[in-house]
Amino acid sequence: MASTDAAPPQGIGIPADSSRAHPGGPRRRTVLIRGRAYPVILPSLRDPRLHVAAVLLTLQVLGQTVLGFRLSIAQILACLAAGALIEFVVTFFKDKAIIWPASGLLTGNSTAFILRVPGTLHGQWWSTRGIWIFIGVVALGMASKYLIRWKGRHIFNPSNVALVIAFVVLGPKYTEPLDLWWIPMGPWMIVTYAILIIGGLLIAWELRLLGLVLGFMVAFAAFTALALAPVPDHCMVASWHVTPMCGQDLWQILVTSPEILIFALFMVPDPRTVPESPLARVVFGIGVALLAVLLLGPTTLEFWTKTAILASLVIACAMRFALVSFLAPFQVDGVRRARDFFHFGWRLPVGFAVAMLFVGSIPVAADLSTHGPQAAAGLADGSTPTVTLAAGTGPSIAGWVSDSGSTALPPSGTSGPGSASARVWILPAIPSVSIDSNVTSFDPSMTPQAAARMAHDMVLDLIIESEARRAHDLKLAESGASGDGLKEFVEVINQDIADGKSITKTYSFDRVSLRLYLPKFSSQAARLVGVSLHGTATFTTRDASGNVVSQTSSVYAKSWGLQDNHPTNPSNPIINDYTDLAAAP
Repeated sequence: MASTDAAPPQGIGIPADSSRAHPGGPRRRTVLIRGRAYPVILPSLRDPRLHVAAVLLTLQVLGQTVLGFRLSIAQILACLAAGALIEFVVTFFKDKAIIWPASGLLTGNSTAFILRVPGTLHGQWWSTRGIWIFIGVVALGMASKYLIRWKGRHIFNPSNVALVIAFVVLGPKYTEPLDLWWIPMGPWMIVTYAILIIGGLLIAWELRLLGLVLGFMVAFAAFTALALAPVPDHCMVASWHVTPMCGQDLWQILVTSPEILIFALFMVPDPRTVPESPLARVVFGIGVALLAVLLLGPTTLEFWTKTAILASLVIACAMRFALVSFLAPFQVDGVRRARDFFHFGWRLPVGFAVAMLFVGSIPVAADLSTHGPQAAAGLADGSTPTVTLAAGTGPSIAGWVSDSGSTALPPSGTSGPGSASARVWILPAIPSVSIDSNVTSFDPSMTPQAAARMAHDMVLDLIIESEARRAHDLKLAESGASGDGLKEFVEVINQDIADGKSITKTYSFDRVSLRLYLPKFSSQAARLVGVSLHGTATFTTRDASGNVVSQTSSVYAKSWGLQDNHPTNPSNPIINDYTDLAAAP
């Protein structure tokens, strides 16, 4: 994440018998091993890497206690150990020195701070879930530092490039980045902001990277506004927000996100992977912001939005030497500055044209997200129904199903038909609905009235599907379910048809509750509110002649999701089976 080589060890490459402390540098001693003197490089309180580590470790402590990080202490220690061991071994054999592995520890800490594996919950202090992923990402980052070099310097920020590769290759099934938002605004979040901003700016000032940091932050805010202002329908789905965030709300979320501040203050300003001149550093920061907004334009899930932002730094680091060469004529000192500025040749017009091309492409990139289908429930594997998100205009999701269903089905609380040709749906008794506390914390609109409405719609949908199964009516089944939920009901109807039998399914319920679930594979997608039903299901099987073949009863315990959980919708069809999903914390 951060300055992985902010202050390179001073003892590497010096004579082994030099044991005096270098002024301003780390303390040095020597150790004899098999007749060879190895310089010993100890940590120095003046090393900026220790300052960065202090901020990150403070945030890690807050994350484990009050910020709710889905990260275990074991996963953090594994990353620290992997980074430290790799740097220690490489330096020992390559440079014949024994060092305090500050860079390796920082790479490990940075990796642990951002990387998550789905399924790890806050409070599982010693979980080793996905430990091989954490160690592998740290090893990959350290390998990039030692193997991918140009002009004596590594090209990429080690933890950054390794994280991007992991997110792209492994995807949301196995990995996810740290949430863009951690906890609701309150005293602990204010403390977190203070640590982030004050600590980050002081370190940037110490490293003479303040211009780069401010250039990125101002440019990111401006370019994000330029992207979203003409494309208010660009939305992002996240686990910590009930509805997709669009337009101005999304701009505010991105610009003030604590995770974006981590990126701006501790990952972008790595002294070893940014240009050396002040002008080039400011331009570098602006370039990272431009690339970040361009890459996040087509994204709609938080996973890919964060991956796009991280990837912008990878691309910028790869282009850094070309940027330095391009800006060389503008970085002269003294009286030559004005003269050379007016004798730049082709550079200024070409640079201006390229910059305008990229800036002009920002709204185009943001608009791409509005033309593709988005996962309705935010599932990462694409197994859910897909709809096109629209902000502020058009009908609600599956509005055509709601409109057609509302004309055929009686309103809640009635048992008579709405017209001479309407169906009569007789619902079993529905117990009072209990609401889990995390449901109301996630979505305060889930009142007892809204929960009762959802339970009524869910039971009504099941009765519709039961009748569709009895009558082998695939069209009727579409009135009570859609997407993957409909697929499940259609499959059993088709199987009944193939077997030449008819099954009537009746229900009785003793418990109904609203529960919050983590989506399949990726817990970074939107949380899912499901209706959990417990009771008894009775199956009556008839042959083709209508004769009863068998009748069995079994415990019924399933959780279902509705297409739209808003209480003002006329009807809410079943969208998916949540029974096997993990409960959200």
